[in-house]
Amino acid sequence: MIELQHVTKSFGDKTVLEDISLSVYDGEKIGIIGDNGQGKTTLVKIIVGQLQPDAGAVKTSDIIGYLPQSADINFEQLVYSLENAGFASNFYKFANILRIKKNIFTENNFETLSGGEKTKIALAFAFASNPSVIVLDEPTNHIDASARNDVIEAIKSFDGTVITVSHDIEFLNAVVTKIIKVKDGKIKEYYGNYDDYAVQNENEKLNNQREYDAQNKRIEKLKSDIARYKQWAQSADRDIRKQGGNSSDAKLMIVREQAKRGATKLSNAVKRKESALEKELENRVQRPEDDIVIKYRLTKEDLESKTAFSMQNVSKSFGENVLFSDVNLVVKSGTKVALIGDNGCGKTTFIKLLTGEEQATSGIVRTTPSLKIGLMSQDVYDLPGEMTIFEMAQDYDKFYKPIFLSNLVNMNIDKSRFDTKIKNLSSGEQMRIKLSELILSDANMLILDEPTNHLDIANKEFLKKVLAGYQGTMIIVSHDKHFLNGIADVTLKFNDGIIKQEEIL
Repeated sequence: MIELQHVTKSFGDKTVLEDISLSVYDGEKIGIIGDNGQGKTTLVKIIVGQLQPDAGAVKTSDIIGYLPQSADINFEQLVYSLENAGFASNFYKFANILRIKKNIFTENNFETLSGGEKTKIALAFAFASNPSVIVLDEPTNHIDASARNDVIEAIKSFDGTVITVSHDIEFLNAVVTKIIKVKDGKIKEYYGNYDDYAVQNENEKLNNQREYDAQNKRIEKLKSDIARYKQWAQSADRDIRKQGGNSSDAKLMIVREQAKRGATKLSNAVKRKESALEKELENRVQRPEDDIVIKYRLTKEDLESKTAFSMQNVSKSFGENVLFSDVNLVVKSGTKVALIGDNGCGKTTFIKLLTGEEQATSGIVRTTPSLKIGLMSQDVYDLPGEMTIFEMAQDYDKFYKPIFLSNLVNMNIDKSRFDTKIKNLSSGEQMRIKLSELILSDANMLILDEPTNHLDIANKEFLKKVLAGYQGTMIIVSHDKHFLNGIADVTLKFNDGIIKQEEIL
């Protein structure tokens, strides 16, 4: 069992975690979610002992295995550890589940490994020490669908406790039975997988909206009652002053006393209403988040041709390595195309045929003359790192400059970050800058290579809405089926040198 008791952690003047208490029981499978920068990685580093809290305590007697977000494998240590019979037995058990090629260890050809292969080796290494708890930070980053399935099977075969940080909904649905959401320095627990959490979270939002609307009605009624009672009190006061006659007149005295009592009742009623209003304002229900609006430059008139691009009997080889052959397809303008396939199957080369960076070995690739391509690659290093967002915005005319900036705000980039050099922004922030730049360009076909890398779940869902609303042609390379669902009209599936085109109904 792992227990966090009133844990607080700050960096400078920013409190990342505040008074966190959490109990993790043996055998639990826990997914930690939350927006980028909310403290998920800080939380797991405190759990594994890499960070110490500023206040509070962490108690555990468990042996913890840890796979950090960037798996830095010490291969010399790995080879040395494999000489230990107990370690080797456990390592090869999980290496087999993860389908890691055995010649990697016999030939020591570690330099040629892909990011996915390194992740799987690091995961097997973490399991090999026979921990009672395994902590994983983004274990499915940079791996294809096949490798993801291998990771899922390895985790399912592990009898101990699993704690994983992930933005991968499909992965979370497959392996976790509890969700912990980190937000604004606090945590909240939800039982079930991600889909179960999503239902509970949506119900919370609906209840929050109802409570917010009901409280607003109460506040408006109280304000109206106070104004009305004050008006009545002022009217009663004027009536008292208007009373003439002799002050010793008994009847007049009775009338005045009655008027005073009425005025006092009204005054007391006003005070009660004001006290009630004060309590409502002190216990304000949090305002629900507004719907996000993104503006585009592209219009339907930009799509001059009915066909964006086509391929006729296209083949592509590098030496004896045939990536794909005899490809025939036609993609209409305005179609959103998903490229699906394992790493190394030729998706990036396919894109390069469209951009002209590569030429087909045989066959014809045709693109409409009016096609203007905007490309967002997996990395964002082509952004001007020494510039700030405000400086980038100066390149736009007076009409598009405010749209560029407002799009970034609506993509959840805080205005306070606009004066920060782009090289000092997070990868997720840079991805959103690149996307805003692309959708305000004159491109009428966007090519997005793994656009959800470095994005948290909230921003993935937001990006999904942004791309679904785009009117131009789009090609998306992604291993995230949940993300593609609802965006793509057509899939191009790469498998064993064949590209199969399928319409999504």
